[in-house]
Amino acid sequence: TELPRTISSLYHIGGFDTSRRSNIYPIDDNTVLYSAANCLVTMDLTTKARTYLSGLDLGAVGCFALHPSKKLLAVGSCGRKPNVYIYEFPSMSLSKVLKGGALTGFSSMSFTEDGTKLSTVGMKPDFLLTVYDWESERITLHTKAFGQDVYKVAFSLDDPGRLTTSGTGHIRFWNMTNTFTGLKLQGEIGKFGKIDLSDIEDFVELPDGKVVSSSESGYLLLWEGNFVKCRFVTSSLDPSHMYDKSVQDSDLVFGDVPA
Repeated sequence: TELPRTISSLYHIGGFDTSRRSNIYPIDDNTVLYSAANCLVTMDLTTKARTYLSGLDLGAVGCFALHPSKKLLAVGSCGRKPNVYIYEFPSMSLSKVLKGGALTGFSSMSFTEDGTKLSTVGMKPDFLLTVYDWESERITLHTKAFGQDVYKVAFSLDDPGRLTTSGTGHIRFWNMTNTFTGLKLQGEIGKFGKIDLSDIEDFVELPDGKVVSSSESGYLLLWEGNFVKCRFVTSSLDPSHMYDKSVQDSDLVFGDVPA
């Protein structure tokens, strides 16, 4: 028999899962947001004070995304037919509940730059790519993203009709296309050409629409359309792993972990 949640209260969670992708997000210079077990934790880096948001489903927190306005927060759960919960931020008042996006859990999610749409990808066995009109709590588009793990989904910076997903042995470029049967998601698999097939842990879209991705070899790959245009190496010809990245003006900034 399951005990009622009111029988106890959470005191403290020590540490968090460092192996989980995109599991920490800086809110400002002094505050970070991360998931640990079945909670989302907001931490003040100066005082080390933490506030906890407990998940509403039985499983762990799968992923989360902050709205571009930083006034809303989306949290994807794990468990049997989990939901996505939209909270007001920082009050953490529940605002919306999005259903039907995954069978067992969510691995990644992303808002459009204008904040009107939310995309999610599911964990195994379904690996579903879902686009929500979150304000009306409605699924707009729904399709299988790939046949293996999908690590990340992100909307284009300047076109809410384009998305990119990546994961085990693939990267895929999606467009929302009007067809005679209605709006559809159409995806093109990235072609590695002469480069070895690779898991794609992370990627970033450049201002001109090209995409730079990581690779298992450590080299950075520049994608134009669904083809590799070139490969980036350091001056020493050593791999330059993409562990974190951002685009600042016309420059690509990425972090590395020393060997």
